[in-house]
Amino acid sequence: MKNSILIIAVIGMFTIAFLRCVTGTTTTSATNRIQLPSDPLASCTISKQAFSQWFVSGQPSTNGAVQPGNSVLFPSNDNCDFYQWSQQMFLWMTSPASGMYGGNSIVLESPLFFDVSPQNADTQRFLIPHLPHHIFNMSSHLVKNGPERLPLIKANDGKMYEVEPATPADKNRPQVSDAGGNQIQIDRIETNSDGTHRFYDKAGKEIPHPKAILTHRQNRIPIIKELIAGNTHAFVDKEGNEVNFELSQATGDVLMSQSGSLVYYLTMVNDVYAWYLTASKNNAMSGQHFPVTAADRDSICAYARAHNQVLPDSNALAIEIKSSWVEASSVPPADLNNYFTVDATIPVYKKTASYWIPDSTRQTKMALVGIHVVGSVAHHPEMVWSTFEHVSNAPNAAYTYLDSGKKVRTVPADKGSGWLFSNTGATADTAYNISHMTAYNPKLQTFTITDTIFAQPNYPISPSNTLRTTPWGSVTDSATNQQDLSSAASNSEIISFDNNIQSFLPGDKRANYLLIGATWTFGGTPPNGGSYGSDTTHGVAIGTSALANTTMETYFQNNNPPSHTFTQTTCFLCHSNNNSNLPGDLSHIYTATQRLFLDPVGTLKKK
Repeated sequence: MKNSILIIAVIGMFTIAFLRCVTGTTTTSATNRIQLPSDPLASCTISKQAFSQWFVSGQPSTNGAVQPGNSVLFPSNDNCDFYQWSQQMFLWMTSPASGMYGGNSIVLESPLFFDVSPQNADTQRFLIPHLPHHIFNMSSHLVKNGPERLPLIKANDGKMYEVEPATPADKNRPQVSDAGGNQIQIDRIETNSDGTHRFYDKAGKEIPHPKAILTHRQNRIPIIKELIAGNTHAFVDKEGNEVNFELSQATGDVLMSQSGSLVYYLTMVNDVYAWYLTASKNNAMSGQHFPVTAADRDSICAYARAHNQVLPDSNALAIEIKSSWVEASSVPPADLNNYFTVDATIPVYKKTASYWIPDSTRQTKMALVGIHVVGSVAHHPEMVWSTFEHVSNAPNAAYTYLDSGKKVRTVPADKGSGWLFSNTGATADTAYNISHMTAYNPKLQTFTITDTIFAQPNYPISPSNTLRTTPWGSVTDSATNQQDLSSAASNSEIISFDNNIQSFLPGDKRANYLLIGATWTFGGTPPNGGSYGSDTTHGVAIGTSALANTTMETYFQNNNPPSHTFTQTTCFLCHSNNNSNLPGDLSHIYTATQRLFLDPVGTLKKK
């Protein structure tokens, strides 16, 4: 009997060791994971020889150092070039920060990157150098703004709008124009039984069909004006149409994992971006577009050298990163080795069921769950916008792909519990992507962001169930780009590429993060806010044009299949303005971010 038990134990040990070798993991996963189809059409792949050239050693190695892609020589022959660039950049910034990167952490933590602070009361942001023993400061809310940098909301009909909030002057004397173009002061607003409103002037006379007086120019997304009289709010566009929505649908949402950790966010740029911004704002460069040529690179490097700084990876050109994190202690211990972790300072809250007030801060270890990698490349000053997610984040909705025989296959929606941001698989009776928390104060009915977290109406502060509605950035039954005239074809490119990369990275921590997709514009021309499925002119978003990350666009994902009540969105719907490739029109952080602080002899210093 004892011999039998010993034999079973030995067999069990060998079985576990074999499974670890085959799967490339060092721990048994305690959470659910996205499973990729094994037979997609190999429409986007990279050879092992070409992949090997990404590595500093010239050979793939587990968690080995990868060099950045050469954005100056970026080929842009087909979609796969953009996906390869995105993947190489992710592998580079999550490589060990040895040698010139100055430490045993990852490149993302090295002096080559700068944190971008949240906006202060004067709407300014600051570049924070990564000095020795740098500790990140992370925020628990993510503001989604439109092209005019106004709060973004989703109305009851599913359409998106930017909101021009009421100013203190507006609240005292809200103005509208009547049918004749006359400006009239609103004295009171009354609510009808159907939720619409009636507007009255000081004489008590009803104002028929009042039109909003906007101070912002309407761009990609319609703008509505917040009108307040007493305690009553209404929202009207410049044509006099009233838009109804719950303030709980406004941006400023807060996300929580199923194990109770808030999601925290961090924005960073690389040294090329930081010195380009500084040179442009010091009038040492034209600042007409993000760097895309060797001449652009050389000018930025020369400016940095004049201030005693060397940019060792300048061929990467300008990189902007937005990342999402949960507390490492909230990840199942058996899974933690599958995440990248960093040390960060986060808020400590005084908690009630309906709101959390920040009381102090503490330092803790954080685990990476999502990351946007955005960068300029040759011929594409609008930049390439890509995103990656951890395999355990959330279940996928159903999607199609082409198998190796070019037959359309349907992958059903993911089932099962144990996802980081969902306690169940995708089922018909489960409500998904409904915000439970916000950083806006619903009691004050204001669009001013706060550090306090408020429960949404009808919910306590709690996790919501998240679903990835367009798993690989393509809406069903749509032409995603000029190369892939079906969603299935587009999905196959991403799936085959992810499979390809994972086959080269057994046991590598980076294999736990999937490329969800990347988008750019047709022709590299200024984005017009459209997507290829509804337009074929230069400037529309192509690649995976319905791209979203479930940790950063959780409540602003596209519907799948498309619905007439929801506008199909692309990254460029918000990251565009004035039909230009000006950096301030593309990047939401560029205009507000202040130049690097230099001492009297021109050396970089911390503010």
